[in-house]
Amino acid sequence: MPTKPNESVLKSFEILSLVRADRPEISSQIVVHELGMNPATAHRFLSTLVMVGALASYKRGSYCLGPRAAELGSLEQLTNPLSNVVKPVIESASQELNESVMASRLSRGGPVCMAVATPNRPFNIAIKVGTILPLHSTAQGKLWLSSLTRKERLARLGAYRLVALTDRTIQDLDVLERELDQIRSQGFAINKGENEVDLGAVSIPVKGKTGEIILTLSLFGLLSRFDDQFVARAIERLRRAAQEIQDQGGQ
Repeated sequence: MPTKPNESVLKSFEILSLVRADRPEISSQIVVHELGMNPATAHRFLSTLVMVGALASYKRGSYCLGPRAAELGSLEQLTNPLSNVVKPVIESASQELNESVMASRLSRGGPVCMAVATPNRPFNIAIKVGTILPLHSTAQGKLWLSSLTRKERLARLGAYRLVALTDRTIQDLDVLERELDQIRSQGFAINKGENEVDLGAVSIPVKGKTGEIILTLSLFGLLSRFDDQFVARAIERLRRAAQEIQDQGGQ
């Protein structure tokens, strides 16, 4: 019987995930609004996270990531064996395909970027490590969703309500379900302007020894490059990268 997760720990990480590159500071009001907590509970969690150094408060009512969070992030880069395996693999794929490549894990908030590589050219599309991506409008998100049961999908999508991010974003649940079934069957996911108008992406799973997805690899760049020939080439190269990671460090 699986161990029941500690809800306080999960809530703490949900609060930390509210801090983003485009929103470096959060408030108790943001926690209340986005996580559905009552004000007293939100304040208690925020105060505790400040106490342990995961958050810091340099002005009244505002919170940013604290020194302990930065410490752990740096330590993860140095000590996580899977991260050390992933980085050279995605760098090689990025240089060969001449586009950016990212590896992501699934968090409660959505796929989170754990490593990214960009090719050696003057202009690239990039993403910051730690960025959390939408589930329903990205190749990575749809790939993760395709691995879940319908009940699990609905539970995760509840907070998103299939928000339209571009005019290509799927907003009908039945249409999304059909695409997820296709993704599960074909073993890859594609995003053509669904999350950002001019960007495309293709994503491949990295699986553990028991067949579960442990990471996703995705190539992303300007949508104008994502014709059928390039997508097929990207899928083949990412599959080789996924196999290399599985052979070296798959769990």
